[in-house]
Amino acid sequence: MSAERCDLLVLGGGPAGSTVAAMAARAGLEVALLEADQHPRAHVGESLLPGIIPILEAIGALEAVEAAGFGRKSGTTHFQWGTTPEWDLFFRDTDLYEHAWLVERGRFDAILLDAARRAGARVIELAAAKAPIWEDGRLVGVSWRARGEEAPRELRARFVVDATGQASFLARHLGLRERLPGLQHQAAWAHWEGAGRLPPPREHQAVFVAEARCWLWLFPLSIDRASVGVISLDSAPVGEAEYERAIRESGRLSAILGEDARRVTPVRSQRDWSYEVRAVCGPGWLLCGDASGFIDPVLSTGVFLAMHAAYLAGGLLSRVLSGTLAEAAALAEYQSRHRELFGDLLRMVRFYYQQNLAREDYFWESKRILMNEETALRPQKAFLVLTSGLVKNLALDDVQAAQAARRGGEAGPEGGDLATHDPDHLGFICVQLRHLRADGEAPALFFLIEGLRPAEPALFRTRHWQINCLAPRYGNDPIRQPRLAAPLRALAATIRRLDDREGSLAEFWRRARVELAAAAASLAPELEVVRIFGE
Repeated sequence: MSAERCDLLVLGGGPAGSTVAAMAARAGLEVALLEADQHPRAHVGESLLPGIIPILEAIGALEAVEAAGFGRKSGTTHFQWGTTPEWDLFFRDTDLYEHAWLVERGRFDAILLDAARRAGARVIELAAAKAPIWEDGRLVGVSWRARGEEAPRELRARFVVDATGQASFLARHLGLRERLPGLQHQAAWAHWEGAGRLPPPREHQAVFVAEARCWLWLFPLSIDRASVGVISLDSAPVGEAEYERAIRESGRLSAILGEDARRVTPVRSQRDWSYEVRAVCGPGWLLCGDASGFIDPVLSTGVFLAMHAAYLAGGLLSRVLSGTLAEAAALAEYQSRHRELFGDLLRMVRFYYQQNLAREDYFWESKRILMNEETALRPQKAFLVLTSGLVKNLALDDVQAAQAARRGGEAGPEGGDLATHDPDHLGFICVQLRHLRADGEAPALFFLIEGLRPAEPALFRTRHWQINCLAPRYGNDPIRQPRLAAPLRALAATIRRLDDREGSLAEFWRRARVELAAAAASLAPELEVVRIFGE
């Protein structure tokens, strides 16, 4: 059997495969991509995150995505999720991008695959990988079969990327795939026409509703179409009957969906949601996207994680195959960075489910069994969690009143009751600020107080706490900004002075909150307090 050859062989033409193929082809490599199906094809994962925008731009797909008419996603709205009845995340609060998209994945994936073609990758659809080809412990290609043909073919490459999604071609062959305990949820979804949506300013929000035995989504994909999905919280299959019943029994979701909505596609299902693999790369091979692990879809991270890993892999492998980077160094970096991002997102997912522990229900309580020290969030790696509304406002009304009084020249409240929660435990305290600039922009800053972690970098340290400041618009280093350095140092000095005894962060908050809120309200005139919150 004669074999064709290329520099890079990519298995799978979803977001991960298309991204890595486009990256490598744009770098001048000879790339072949085998896709077992044919685009466009239906797929779950329609709610996207803004973090993919720079990657779309890098592979030459952003303009096409923006022109495709997909519904804009301004953020997410959560109902009945935890102890707060409803809360919103608006992407504009992250100061990175105003929106992402709610997409029909068939068309979205086709746009990405076309970007790989335009970059120069050879794309072969209806071509399924059948068996890996090894030589001296190194993966050197695969045998594959075109649909409708009997005879297999071989395609050999200097390196192979497996982006076969949940089929996990290599991970299953090598026995690397392992389930994530407690996250074996089942999904079912379909498209509806005539569906309602939330009123302004939430009309472009992705909607999530938590119920006793499941959670549901509603994504307004376009003016006349919405995606509605159900995620069960156990391993029981979700068929059409269970799907329809879950929607019917959710008063909140049904009210948003409306009486005129009708389902216009079959109910599709997906099983075995969450798993990881023990190793994501080896001699001659690398796993990317869902082939390298998948986390419960509650945070809509699937496409982001796939494209982020593919972007990293594409850059590293382009250097390896051009001879400017050793393969061992590239694979070590990929393994390390993939593990870090996957671990951070997994902690975030478990954090989300932990919010429901107040509900005395077996299905939510089963999540508690899994909670351990990994649930503790590192706020620097959980930016969306910090801005999501899961956390409690600790003090807001009096801070804003004091600021208004200071700017208006009126006397502020004198020792009035601070509108505040009195939590028994706090993992962090965050003072969310807005920098009111002369150019009309108002970038956000998140001034974080958390327990000391000597091994981690910190902007400031006090006796018991470390302080950082997330500021995406300023490269997370606002101290370099002359107009911000002095007020932020002053706020840190106040915290250092107030940190005068042993105790938990919650105890610190209870005794220091009035002075801390006053200090925050009295920063430079161009620094406005949005809220003070924590969890």
